[in-house]
Amino acid sequence: MYNRIFTVVKPSMVDTIIHKHSSLMCPKLLAIVQTRTYKEINIEWVPPPKVSCLDPSKSGDRGALPKLDLSRPQFKFSRNKLEAQFRDREDISSDVKKVISLEFAPLSKQVQVIKHDVLGNVQRHTFDCASLEAAIACLTIKIRNQQRHTKTCRRDIMSRVICKENIDRRNSLLKHLRKMDYKRFEWLLEKLDLVYHPHPDFIVPVTRKGSIMKLTTIYCDRMRNERLEAYKKELEQEKVKFTKEKAELEKWIEEEEKQLGLRN
Repeated sequence: MYNRIFTVVKPSMVDTIIHKHSSLMCPKLLAIVQTRTYKEINIEWVPPPKVSCLDPSKSGDRGALPKLDLSRPQFKFSRNKLEAQFRDREDISSDVKKVISLEFAPLSKQVQVIKHDVLGNVQRHTFDCASLEAAIACLTIKIRNQQRHTKTCRRDIMSRVICKENIDRRNSLLKHLRKMDYKRFEWLLEKLDLVYHPHPDFIVPVTRKGSIMKLTTIYCDRMRNERLEAYKKELEQEKVKFTKEKAELEKWIEEEEKQLGLRN
């Protein structure tokens, strides 16, 4: 990318310089002047934006918390019986049903209902709450709730730390499930709408020097390919002229051979 030019000044040249400029009283030394000429290349490097580890694109959460029907009762009132049976009861007034519904319940009760709804889709049996799938589903609901909370409350450092710990714990469980049962692992990712990002063995830091080297390599490769394509087109254009000259030369050789009696 640059050329080094060394200009060597011999002692005799120093004598002539000193003679012309009497104010320069210096001994006879070998002076070496080094200059560099750079070729201007329009390569600009912009550092990549920092993505938080809590961001859904980095944690792998493609989906968000599902929307609930707020007329549903809280989980503690519908744990042992179906919601339809609870709604159809005539001995409970409409005001009581409205008070114990999710509309007047705190957000934690809504998240509890969402968690049990998701668990019902991934449980191996009715009382399954300790399998890998159930643990990953519970952590996923916690993570998405904490991600929603950290977007609104950015100064809640403790919630951010807990969310990061939950993401790491879920990734370790996903890694273990991937080794044990890959089909179940893919099925669970599809059910929870997740993307698994395995941890790299070696993390390469993004630096300005390394990025400029990569950009320079890409620029040089593109410039070389462009020049090769231009040279190829030039050769294609000269091909017609070459074939014409070749035909004329072969015709002249044939006539010469006939004159010399070398061809019948």
